[in-house]
Amino acid sequence: MRPSPDASPLVLTLPSESFAGFASLLQHGMLFPVERPVAMLPFLLTLPGFTADYIKQTVQTIFIDGVAADSLDRELTGGSTLALSAAMPGLAGAIFRRQGVHGSLRSQPGEKKGVAGPVSGFITLKLFNSIAADRIRDLLTLGFLMPGKAVHDFAVMREGLLQPPAVLTLGGRDLACDELLRVVGECPLVAVRAIALPER
Repeated sequence: MRPSPDASPLVLTLPSESFAGFASLLQHGMLFPVERPVAMLPFLLTLPGFTADYIKQTVQTIFIDGVAADSLDRELTGGSTLALSAAMPGLAGAIFRRQGVHGSLRSQPGEKKGVAGPVSGFITLKLFNSIAADRIRDLLTLGFLMPGKAVHDFAVMREGLLQPPAVLTLGGRDLACDELLRVVGECPLVAVRAIALPER
């Protein structure tokens, strides 16, 4: 992860088996700084585990700024939100599935003529269901940026993951879970990274 001078570093030292429990954190949205428009597919290929085959086989539903999309060729700019899901069940899954036969039943994203709004800033990436489960360990190990409020909202729901033997270090200071909950929400930007505790 490219460091950000404005981000408060949050290091989670966790039992190896706890990593999977953080998958739903990825629904809150990781932030990736961009200085110019980037095409979706090359952007995804920079992420750990996102090979061309994995994307083709697993990424079945794409939302850009809340609208389902079929093409991986769309450009993303600062302020874009990209959400990825594996196949969803039922009629909704069929309607929103990328290049599915029921795609005509949903709204189509408009193609941008030129770039509207800022080209620099952050792309927000949200991962759901099996994609989040598949990629959480690699992403946590690499590290990513996230709003402090998103970390707080996840931690409130999953406090058990943040209890000893987990060690929580924010800005170089070790904190108990309740202390983390009091302060992390006030951090505009947090650089989240996890380290596995040594196996006994």
